[in-house]
Amino acid sequence: MALLKVIPYGNPHLRKQSSPVVEIDDQIRQLVEGMIQTMRAAKGVGLSAPQVDVQKMLFVIDWTLLEEEGEVQVYINPRVLESDGRTTSLQEGCLSFPEVVIDIARSERIRVAYRTLDGREVEEELTDYPARVFQHEYDHLFGILFIDRISSEARAKLKGKLQAILDGRVQPFDGKQPVEAKSEQTAQA
Repeated sequence: MALLKVIPYGNPHLRKQSSPVVEIDDQIRQLVEGMIQTMRAAKGVGLSAPQVDVQKMLFVIDWTLLEEEGEVQVYINPRVLESDGRTTSLQEGCLSFPEVVIDIARSERIRVAYRTLDGREVEEELTDYPARVFQHEYDHLFGILFIDRISSEARAKLKGKLQAILDGRVQPFDGKQPVEAKSEQTAQA
């Protein structure tokens, strides 16, 4: 499958709620393959289906960037079962918001459930950065963007960067050219 275009902030499809994946068929497998290739080419840690303009409840995360023995994981119809309530603020980026990095408070520990690409039902506990990445991608499935989780004052400080995306002066990955690695780049999800 070819690389996919990441849709930018301002595209109304980023605000739509996704539909559950009913059947894991060849079409879903091809979508997942394209998402993984796109996430890697765009230098992202995670990518949700809505970010490539597909309103399905699925996302991918490349754990190889975080763990020595990590792998790319596919999360189909994911759910957050519980959260410990403790939060930590850390910087986050988003492939749909190029050049925007902001502090976001997220739960430190969550218990999640999801289906894998081979149809297995999995429940697991995620902590720290893996919990953060999961929550970021999970939000996309419900039309929630990371800028929705900051104060109006913090958002006002981003006005110029957000306007640059809206105007098309700054664009996310176009599905064509791999993104050049940036020094000290914050992981994009």
